[in-house]
Amino acid sequence: MDVFAEVGFTGATISEVERRVGLAVGTGSLYRHFPSKEALLTAAVDREVGRLRAEMAERRAAIPPSTDAVERRLHVYEQLLADIRRFDRLFRLMLNEGDRVPELRAAIWTALQRPVLAEPRDEDVVDAIAVAALGGYHLFSTMQGHPFNGVGQEQFLRTLVDLTRQRVPDAPHAAVPAAERAE
Repeated sequence: MDVFAEVGFTGATISEVERRVGLAVGTGSLYRHFPSKEALLTAAVDREVGRLRAEMAERRAAIPPSTDAVERRLHVYEQLLADIRRFDRLFRLMLNEGDRVPELRAAIWTALQRPVLAEPRDEDVVDAIAVAALGGYHLFSTMQGHPFNGVGQEQFLRTLVDLTRQRVPDAPHAAVPAAERAE
């Protein structure tokens, strides 16, 4: 994954991947494991997403229990923003190479795909809006090189909590994305 993240799909060479993983360079030995560069990318994306999802689940389980719905939602949103940041190199790779290499876009979205709810409840809609807001905050902060429009993370998250609580006050699953709830 590192080679693809550093130089993109089109810039990555099989020889460089072989060198990085300790195989004999230029022998094509990687092709014994993967039939194509696209298959290697798909496997790398799947592995990276699996690793990131496992880390996310561990961190989510470590969110301290709280009877205070505001604090619980704040911790969940902090975690979601951290999760978005962890996926940053995959997103950048997809944005930079996705048009030239449709397999890349397909591999990343297949790996990240969540069930689409046929009839989302109000809290599911709020979850989707919160995730989109967090993703936008991260993207625009990255583009500006500092917190988006000078709004610090703590202020952004607390305001997002306030806004989402207005629509779905203290729902039983408050701020736990629908796709991750065990119902």
